[in-house]
Amino acid sequence: MCKKLICLISLVLLLGLTSSVFAATYPGQMGIGISLPERGGTMVNQVHEHYRWYEAGGAALTSSTVDASGWPECDCRYVKDWRPVAEWSGEIDDPDAYRVDMSGLYKCSFNGQATLSNLEGDYTISNQVFDEPSNTTTFDITVSTLGPHHGLIVLEFLDTKRTPSSSTGTGITNFRTTRPGYAHDTTQLFTDDFINCLTSASFSTIRFMDFRHTNNSEPTYPATTSWSQRKLTTDAGQGQIAPLGKLDGAAWEYVVDLGNQVNMDIWITVQLSADTDYVTQLATLIKNNLNSNLNVYVESSNEVWNGIFNQYNYNNAQASALGIGEHENHARRTVELSNIFKNVWGASAINDRVRVMLCSHAPMVKWWVQPMLEYININFGPPSDYIYAIARQTYFSTDGSYGTVDEILDRCHDDATSQKSETGGDESGRLQWVQKASDWGLVGGASSYEGGFHVPAGGGTTNLDNQITMHRVARAGTELKYNYDDCFLALGGNLAMQFTLTSGYNRYGCWGLTDDVTNPDRNYKFQAIRDILGDVPGPPGQASNPNPADAATDVSINADLSWTAGSGATSHDVYFGTVTEPPFIGNQPETTYEPGTMAEVTTYYWRIDEVNANGTTTGVVWSFTTAAPQPPGQATNPNPGDGATGVSVDADLSWTAGSGATSHDVYFGTTSP
Repeated sequence: MCKKLICLISLVLLLGLTSSVFAATYPGQMGIGISLPERGGTMVNQVHEHYRWYEAGGAALTSSTVDASGWPECDCRYVKDWRPVAEWSGEIDDPDAYRVDMSGLYKCSFNGQATLSNLEGDYTISNQVFDEPSNTTTFDITVSTLGPHHGLIVLEFLDTKRTPSSSTGTGITNFRTTRPGYAHDTTQLFTDDFINCLTSASFSTIRFMDFRHTNNSEPTYPATTSWSQRKLTTDAGQGQIAPLGKLDGAAWEYVVDLGNQVNMDIWITVQLSADTDYVTQLATLIKNNLNSNLNVYVESSNEVWNGIFNQYNYNNAQASALGIGEHENHARRTVELSNIFKNVWGASAINDRVRVMLCSHAPMVKWWVQPMLEYININFGPPSDYIYAIARQTYFSTDGSYGTVDEILDRCHDDATSQKSETGGDESGRLQWVQKASDWGLVGGASSYEGGFHVPAGGGTTNLDNQITMHRVARAGTELKYNYDDCFLALGGNLAMQFTLTSGYNRYGCWGLTDDVTNPDRNYKFQAIRDILGDVPGPPGQASNPNPADAATDVSINADLSWTAGSGATSHDVYFGTVTEPPFIGNQPETTYEPGTMAEVTTYYWRIDEVNANGTTTGVVWSFTTAAPQPPGQATNPNPGDGATGVSVDADLSWTAGSGATSHDVYFGTTSP
């Protein structure tokens, strides 16, 4: 038996098949960065996932034209834009001109009154109603199907009144726009599509740098940021609210909520300007609310050495004020964060559930990392008492302005190879990072805070079609695996973070594993990550976004049923009927079911079980109630016409029947009525 095994191994080595037959996997060693919003949406209330408000004429809002939560106190304009780059200037970077499908019916409401108008975008406004007792205006937005400038909404609010007794031009509050398929009063925060996409590979960790809008979120030194200045869940949006000076992103509560929901560790980036009380309150919030089986990675801001971000200026100014170097200040702040978290969580949590990351630019292991570790050792004690790991980028790239798709990928492959080991000059190879972490006894070793393809870069458009297309060919998945596996994890790297979950594919970079949360596998990158993690193919995700929405009323008796397929589903078992456990109807590949004409004023129940070769995932039972019979429309087109004179004494009377009329009550005489 041993001889046979040796022969088999020899044959495999001879054929060069070791990577496919005995492929290494790294469960738990890949994480993902997320943005706000993701392509295709992040939150059920799409107003909540960003902040794009202006005065009615288009001018920027100021501190004098918003309230304490950022809601406009004037006539205003709201913008949502899902168009591909750069359609607004008459061109589209993506050679496929791929569009995220935002079509459907959006239920909307706000407190106050306004005259609504569509300034720009292929959508309609309907059913506007004001309820004075609750001071609430409701209306619908219907976004048309895919076409030029699809996904653009520029909605203007004029003649605004905050309350019935307010003067005109006083703005509105609590604007909400619910995505199609969700009840308008739902408390669900994140969309099913976003959650399904995020969990379609077994990531261990989420990095919230972009979700929190860390970059350019600092005030001018020496100003600090207090806990009272943080983003709140009740604010007018979760993007940067410049009029309030709130330059951070989503509320910390949402960071913890998402980690708990998907059962992934959280990686947070803390502003340099956050004072001691801020960090203490943050550490306390996470300790009290994060699931006890989850960990928190703590990083001081993001890329403080990168001059394109204002945290670079803050770090340098603070370093100068303290009389130390910029890299020394980065080390000092990292230790400071570690100590504050230790005070809240206890010393035993450091390097266990609390994992403080000392991050630096990939080429700077000799010029920043080693001096920072020495600085910590001299001024605070062994770095391993404070620091879990050192972390770098694991991008691989090339100048993509020339060459075919394969030639660009060849050069990317060579770049990843060249980064394995670099012993001269910067001494900055990935092996050298792993060795540096080992030399200093860091429990978490060497990790990667961001990584992936770095093509295209710089915003140029030369050879752009090939630079984008390369991300969509099968070989892109192969090279992504090579970068993370052979060129980092196999070298002893600990945790590799992919940047990012989704992105548009354009001249500024194709960072996302996909460009649409509704379809993680539009290209081959997601599968590459699953291969690295050793994910075992499983049953599909659960069906979501029922239409009619769950518990909907007044549904047309001729309505069709539709839903969003669970990730990985290849067909759908449909259950439908008037009992709470509806009977099985059949299996179908489509995500629309036509039940035929239904009974009026009847509650129907339905369920979609998602199916693929690996199993069946049982769906949620949804329900809706059909509308009551409607009275017929009014008779029209009287003949003789209303008020006619000189009519023949022998004339007959005729009219056009009202819609739905089955018979007609006739009244006739010489009196009125």
